[in-house]
Parts: sequence; structure tokens; C-alpha cells
Amino acid sequence: MANGHTAVEVFSTTGTKVLADAIECELRERMAESDPHIQVARGQANISSFSNENIEVQISNVRDRIALVLHTQTPPVSDGVIQLLALIDAINNAHPRQTFVVFPYMPYCRSDRKNRPRISVMGQRLPEILNKVLRVQRVMLLEPHDPHIKQYFVPTADEVPGVPLLVDHIKANYLDKFGPEGCVVVFADSSAAKRFEMVPAALGLEPAYMYKTRLDDTESPVIKAVSGKVRDRHCILVDDEILTGNTVLRDAEILKSEGAKSVRVLVVHGVLADKRLTDEELMAKLAASEVDEFVTTDSIPLGNKASMAKGKMTVIPIAPLLGEACKRMILGESLSALHRFGM
Repeated sequence: MANGHTAVEVFSTTGTKVLADAIECELRERMAESDPHIQVARGQANISSFSNENIEVQISNVRDRIALVLHTQTPPVSDGVIQLLALIDAINNAHPRQTFVVFPYMPYCRSDRKNRPRISVMGQRLPEILNKVLRVQRVMLLEPHDPHIKQYFVPTADEVPGVPLLVDHIKANYLDKFGPEGCVVVFADSSAAKRFEMVPAALGLEPAYMYKTRLDDTESPVIKAVSGKVRDRHCILVDDEILTGNTVLRDAEILKSEGAKSVRVLVVHGVLADKRLTDEELMAKLAASEVDEFVTTDSIPLGNKASMAKGKMTVIPIAPLLGEACKRMILGESLSALHRFGM
């Protein structure tokens, strides 16, 4: 820019607007403290559709500026992806200095493997489109469903973990209240046990394990056994996301039958969707379950879902973490500190 200042313009797709506003505010405050020569502002994107339902995106000026694009999965998911691609195309056509893309929750991240014959793998194709067609070279993912998905990007996407926020919540809300001897971290399956194995040690708690089998990808897992001391303890299940909640509701029933005092489910991403149920029906089902509390971040905007859970849902704001991560990414600082607990 002519005045010697670098400008960052924060853009978002329609469904991400509320979350992006919060992240932009956090980023602006942090950048003012770290480098006041870098100005942060909300970029403007006019997203319109023609009579044939084709969309067009026109943006504010980003010439020689840094464009920060935020997109998280919200319904309708596929419409949001097309909107994202059109937004990045409009930014490219305006000659920015650099473009960063941040996914609080990456759409199609669960469609990342060809594990059945003749199926699509959009979790891999979307990174290819962003890299090869739209020439995006810097991507950041918050707690991806499977860590390997970051390797579909070239160069490899940056990963920001959300689990340290859950650990901080456990320390602040459960350990003092129930005592370390009264709590246990329960891993719902082998995948969670492997991925979050550092959580019990970080909390000074014992782990417990639920052993399951799954006949195929269409069948719900069958719980075979529970290993570890859960009787008369407050069970804390930690995972990356909750979708329909069906599996965790069965987990809670089993744990209660084994004598657990309470069951709390903590996840980074609250997808909270079931194509067979309305939002009201799904949240009523969760509220009536054996789970005593659901804790999630707002990486996927929840709207009024939390209020539908009748006091059983706690939401941790994700904007402070992502605001700090975006600041570090723009300034070229390390993200490693964000991977440590207690930060």
C-alpha cells in the first residue's frame, strides 16, 4: 500500500459470517498489539444469484493486500462450497498480495477415503481444486476429522488443534468440582484412544476404554466391553466431533449401566445433524439422553440448537484460538505453541 502499511481483508462465505466477524475482531486486536503496521478490516463480498440459480461474487478491493478467507461447513453444504470457490476466484481476479484460506470445519472432510467401490472422494478433490485450479498455497485446518487430510494440500496445510480448549474446560469445570480421583477420561473407540492419548496425562486422570466392533461402514458399532474404572466416577468422553449422536448416546447408556455417576461428552466440532430428524427433534433426543452434558466449540455455527438442548449444551467460543492462529500465520510465526495444553 502507498502509506507503507500492509492491509488484511477478512472475507467469508454467507454461512460463516457470524463466526468470521468474531475472528476478525480477535485478529484485529492481536495484530494491533503485535504489529500495528498491519491493518485488519472486514472485506466486502456481494454474493448474488441469477434467475438460473448461478451465483456471482463481487468483492471489495484487495489489490496488493492479504486476503484471509474463512469458510466452515453449514447447510446447505454443497452450495457453500460453490460459494467458496467463486469467492476465491473473485479474489484471484483482483490481484491480492497473498491469499490464506481457513477452515474451522472443512466440508467433505469425512469423504476422504475410497473405502467402497466406485465412490467419490471429495475430501481429496476439494484440496486439489483449491491448489491446482485456484492456486491457493496456504490453508489452515482446525482439528481435521483425520490428520492425514492436511496432506492432500500442497504444501501441507497447517493444523490447529482444538482439544487443548477442551482440556482447559475440564480443568476449570470438573477437576476442582469432582476431584481427580472422581473423574476418568473415557475413549469411545481405538481411534480416539490413539489420537487423544495425551489428554489423560495432561489432566492427571486415569483412562478407560470402550471396545467396539463394526461389521461394515453402514452398521453402528457394537460395544463389546468397557475397560477401566468407571463405577462411581464422572466419565469424560473426548472426541473430535459429534454428528447424529447415536453412538455416544449408546456409550452413555453402557457407562451408566456400569455405574458411572455422570457422562460428559466434549468435542471440538458440533455437527449435530441427522437427515432423519429435524433440528428440534435431534436436540430433544440429546437432551433426553443419559448424557449429562455436551460441550462443543462453535467451529460450526449452532444457531439456536444449544438452547434446544434444555441446559445440557455448553459452547466454547473458537474465535480467540483462530484469531491467534490467523495472526501467527500472517506474521509467519510458529503455530507449535498452540499445540501445547494450557496455552
